[in-house]
Amino acid sequence: MTFVAIAALAASGAVAQEQTRTRTFDGPNVSSATTTTVNPETGTATRERSATNLNNGNTATSSAVRQRTDTGATVDVVQTGPRGNSRSLSGERVRGENGSTFEGTATGRRGNTYDVSGERTRDGRGNRSASQTVTNSAGKTVGSRSTSRTRSEGTVTRSTSRSRPTGARQRRPR
Repeated sequence: MTFVAIAALAASGAVAQEQTRTRTFDGPNVSSATTTTVNPETGTATRERSATNLNNGNTATSSAVRQRTDTGATVDVVQTGPRGNSRSLSGERVRGENGSTFEGTATGRRGNTYDVSGERTRDGRGNRSASQTVTNSAGKTVGSRSTSRTRSEGTVTRSTSRSRPTGARQRRPR
């Protein structure tokens, strides 16, 4: 690109600018709106959501902010249910040469606090792995999962494992 072309782009406002997008949905039972704002210059992305049950007026909201850093990104998410109970997640993802790590804190709707950690790796040959662990304030692991995909001689092998403490509520079926 020549200097004249670059100058013309800069003068026309084609430089990275903040962009906002709002999506709405109005159905017979629910009305919802999602507003997403991305600012490439500052490395910030925000998302605000709300959904209202039109039958009883209950509203659920969520707010998320991601801020790019020199080594990765920070994230802060708050969700509030229709009864006013909130839960949150706050943490930092750090990029590495072959993957990333995540360290953060989550607060449940009943006020319980958890440490959340995770790791992802890739080797450039199609092999990858990821793991997440959730630990309560007493230091006990309350949930973990790991997954991997391995390629060898044209064969792809996938594995996933999950663990929960005895007596824990089972996952909702999808």
